[in-house]
Amino acid sequence: MKKFNFGLVLFAGVICALLLCPPKGYADTMTVTLDSVGGQSSGTNPDVYVYPYYFSFDGSTALTPLMCISYENEISFGETWTATMVPVSGNELYVEAAYILAQAAAPGASANTVAVAQWANWELFDENDPNLLANLPAGYQPQIDTMLATAANFAANNIYTTDFPNIDIFIPIDGTQNEGGTPQTFVGDPQPSGNNDPLDAAPEPSSLLLLGTGLLGLAAFSFRGRCKA
Repeated sequence: MKKFNFGLVLFAGVICALLLCPPKGYADTMTVTLDSVGGQSSGTNPDVYVYPYYFSFDGSTALTPLMCISYENEISFGETWTATMVPVSGNELYVEAAYILAQAAAPGASANTVAVAQWANWELFDENDPNLLANLPAGYQPQIDTMLATAANFAANNIYTTDFPNIDIFIPIDGTQNEGGTPQTFVGDPQPSGNNDPLDAAPEPSSLLLLGTGLLGLAAFSFRGRCKA
């Protein structure tokens, strides 16, 4: 009877796993659709709303809250486009955006904190936009300055932070939208817990990669042992 080749089976399993479930999450693209806005109107323009904006991803029925980080561009309900999802870690500006988002998304965050965080992220990315400055709510600037300074200090000392492992930046790919002009850029967690999204049950890309490399190493060890004189 032919001897069972455990190393070959492991190697084949690793290849299949990496082909069928490749490490993903960074530089991935997904289709995003704006469903609704949950935040209050803020500023002198009644059409300007703050976090959260609710989106569906790739046609899912689950809604995910994201924070807008580009003030000037506009989007409308039902608008769909393709976005590139990139991590915040390693990019100081993105880490600041994630830190500011975390203040708004914290349990029990007041409406004032949410609004200040939203305007802080808009200033972070569009600080020279005359429309933003003209529509800024009165009395917010000192609070925004404090939040931006705290976020900058955090990012400068934690550029490769692991505090926000699930928060990503969603950068629109121009020309993919089904209507209007260039969509806005958003920051948030594409897989928030408790939203019944099937993605929540899937292993994170890093887990898949560790599993694959671990099995690959085991397979290599098996081959090495089998080929030993």
